[in-house]
Amino acid sequence: MATIVNKSDWTVKSPPPEDFLSVVSGAGFSPEHAPFIAQLLWARGINTKEKIEKFFNPDYTTGVHDPFLFKGMEKAATRVVRAIQNKEKIIVFADYDADGVDGAVIMAEFLKKAGGEHEVFIPDRFTESYGLTLERIDEFKELGARVLITIDCGVTDYDEVEKANSFGMDVIILDHHIVPPKWPNAYAIIDHKQEDDTYPEKVLCGTGLAFKLVQAVLKKERFGLVEGWEKWFLDAVAIATVADMVPLTGENRVLVKYGVEVIKKMRRPGLKALLGEKAIHPQEITAETIGFYIAPRINAASRMDHANTAFELMLTDEDEKADWLARRLEEKNQERRTLVEKILKTLEVRLAGKEPPIIIFEGSPEWPAGVLGIAANRILEKYGCPVFLYGILPDIVKGSCRAGKGFNVVELMRGAEDCFDDFGGHAVSGGFSMKLENVERLKAKLQASLEQFAPPDSEPIQADAEIALKDVTSELYALTKSFEPFGQENPKPLFSLRGVKLKEVKHVGADQTHVKLKLGDEGLGAIYFRGSHNGFKTGDTVDILAELQENTWRGTTKIELNIVEAVKK
Repeated sequence: MATIVNKSDWTVKSPPPEDFLSVVSGAGFSPEHAPFIAQLLWARGINTKEKIEKFFNPDYTTGVHDPFLFKGMEKAATRVVRAIQNKEKIIVFADYDADGVDGAVIMAEFLKKAGGEHEVFIPDRFTESYGLTLERIDEFKELGARVLITIDCGVTDYDEVEKANSFGMDVIILDHHIVPPKWPNAYAIIDHKQEDDTYPEKVLCGTGLAFKLVQAVLKKERFGLVEGWEKWFLDAVAIATVADMVPLTGENRVLVKYGVEVIKKMRRPGLKALLGEKAIHPQEITAETIGFYIAPRINAASRMDHANTAFELMLTDEDEKADWLARRLEEKNQERRTLVEKILKTLEVRLAGKEPPIIIFEGSPEWPAGVLGIAANRILEKYGCPVFLYGILPDIVKGSCRAGKGFNVVELMRGAEDCFDDFGGHAVSGGFSMKLENVERLKAKLQASLEQFAPPDSEPIQADAEIALKDVTSELYALTKSFEPFGQENPKPLFSLRGVKLKEVKHVGADQTHVKLKLGDEGLGAIYFRGSHNGFKTGDTVDILAELQENTWRGTTKIELNIVEAVKK
């Protein structure tokens, strides 16, 4: 069993107090495993027997809260019930990312089953602004809309809501983004960021809010649907929750756990086809499967095509159509990866030899706006400073921005609000559109704003525990898997291994940027993605920071390392 230590060249998380071991043992873990389990639990703030029980046994009945605890939910649910019963026209308007798309899927499927008159609209990332527009409100009026439900957008659309009100539309906003300067005068707003909201969970994604609205409506009127039918929507909730990178704690952990189980049942031909493209067996599906395979392809629709492709994939009940849509999304995802790599190479050339920047602000007419968020994330990983990337279209500039802890990109943009046509997002990620003539002025304003602040202290990576190669066993892997689902605020356990000898080094991948390794006399397998820059060679001794993973080849499964960082001694 792994030996927990508290010293390393890496920072290793501090061990828990001695008496916590007895708490863990009392929760049913053996004396042999208790130190390791206690280390991981303590680092995650799970420090009582009750919290341990909830963490390892997420329960739908007790872990999913009453939707009517949301401010505005009673009013919103009552209005939706009335609209369905009276055959009033309901418009669902959703954002184009995986969160918006999956929320639209839930609302569309529910309204169809309940007999509601409805249409769904998802904007084009390349030709429309984020959120509602005044032109869209005019369009909805012509369609006879009486109720407008926004998903994963809406709280910044003050003027658009005012116009909808003037046309007699009742606007219900389901959003979770940053607090707007002024809340719109909507019929109802479901957003836990409202000052007097009483909902216990403060980090549901937009699709999670759509699910809560459906829950609330069905508590008022079942519309002939059997009790518990809405749980089938948890597959879409799990996908959106993982894709939107909200913390996988509390209610989100429950929703994702049960959502993964729904995905495994392969109820949706689209998901079955999508996972079939990667030969993933249903019982192998985890939250990581969502993060690495499902969500990127759902998001590829709006980045490289139109979000409707992903929307149709999730909703179709036709196998042939599902297969075609899955192939299209796979192709678009491959195109997306190629474009991102091209952008990254261009940026590496532009930034080479320069002083460490306080902000990276770069753009090109050749950069499609849809992939810039992914590229910005990759650049952020390397440089750690705020990153603003933009593409230049014929009549507008559209971009994405990212920043680590200590920064708030939306507040940064608010300080240069006059430069934008539109902007929004979360504290660490956002998007914007603007006129080309404002680009240099925006760059100067952002630079000046950042120069007023000391950069936040960078936090060293912390390993959960220090282990040796001999500790990498199926037993240790099984203990780490008991902490699933992994995601934000519940990451995969990270291990420090020191003084490891490289038995074999092999460069792999289309551009040879990944490194496949055999470690120590045991020849333990490892993969180091984008690790070729370290110049490792056979015989080197290195310190390694890594996660455990399974590798199945020709019917044989081995536990190997997925290296996060490595340093030559």
